[in-house]
Amino acid sequence: MTLTRLVLFSGWGIDARIWQPLITSLHARLVHVTETDEQADKQAADEARSRPLEIIAPDWPEEGPQADLRTGSEPTVSQASSLGGADTLWLGWSLGALRAEALAKEQAPAALVSLAMGPSFIDQAAAEQMIPALAPEVLEDFRAAFARNPAASWQHFLRWQASGEASARDCLRQLRELIGRHPVSREAVLATGLAELASRQMSLAPQSELPLEFWLGKLDPLLAPGLSAALRAQGQVVAEFEGGHCLPLSATEALADALLARMGLATHVTHISEEA
Repeated sequence: MTLTRLVLFSGWGIDARIWQPLITSLHARLVHVTETDEQADKQAADEARSRPLEIIAPDWPEEGPQADLRTGSEPTVSQASSLGGADTLWLGWSLGALRAEALAKEQAPAALVSLAMGPSFIDQAAAEQMIPALAPEVLEDFRAAFARNPAASWQHFLRWQASGEASARDCLRQLRELIGRHPVSREAVLATGLAELASRQMSLAPQSELPLEFWLGKLDPLLAPGLSAALRAQGQVVAEFEGGHCLPLSATEALADALLARMGLATHVTHISEEA
């Protein structure tokens, strides 16, 4: 089945501007989509020419450059009540994956990709969790530091997640060029997000209810060792990428290819490359 809409959800302290390189890469791959299907009828071909892929990158409530103008509990786009659907793939990065999994129960996308996030960020001992996650004290220490100095802690978080990349300095520079050197969300909003990281856990519903895949960086410093193997042992779909936590920046081209393949649009890219 071909999916024609992609929704991208960002993570803690980083708004939807993080997706600009990936969106550019996807559009570049589909720029000549008019030549993709010689067998398609005229109506289908016309639709492919006019709208081969719709990409939506909403900001979460009270997050992003226009945060002060928004309220509510769902991602901020004009179509907030209809982000799901049988033609839609959701990709959530980091905390965005945990939030998207919860929202998917209401809006029912065709599938969800959890990028750089396992079923939980922190080990949920009370839930007898069998899949590795970070120890609670890791986030507890960060939350304590954030309470003392939010701005410095946010900067530390940027460096932390970039540390797993082959060129951490270049990744951090690109990240700051995209989102700036200061958080755009209020401190209270960021604190709420940290509380979510401490407590949210995916339900891992049957694939028949919500097809779910985990796309993880091999060198992600924010993931527990052994996560990929444990997920596979429980029958989950896992793909691994060269890179750390900042896969939207460090693995942009590989992510674009993987997304188009998952959405059934890879034939477009293959055709284009053959004609190049």
